[in-house]
Amino acid sequence: MGNNNCSDCKEKTVEGRAYVDPETGYLCVDLSKQDYPTDQDILVPYVCTTCGDTTWKTKSKTEKDN
Repeated sequence: MGNNNCSDCKEKTVEGRAYVDPETGYLCVDLSKQDYPTDQDILVPYVCTTCGDTTWKTKSKTEKDN
């Protein structure tokens, strides 16, 4: 992860939840604490709160939270 000009990406990247805004149809990301279903693999955005750099990762149903 990381924007070449941002020194905060490593420390200030948070897990978000992607959703489609019903009014605009835009793909949006909510950065509040998320609870995900545990019975499926999901695609999760990780966003730097300083520069906005976003990396998408698959969160496996077998993955344990740290």
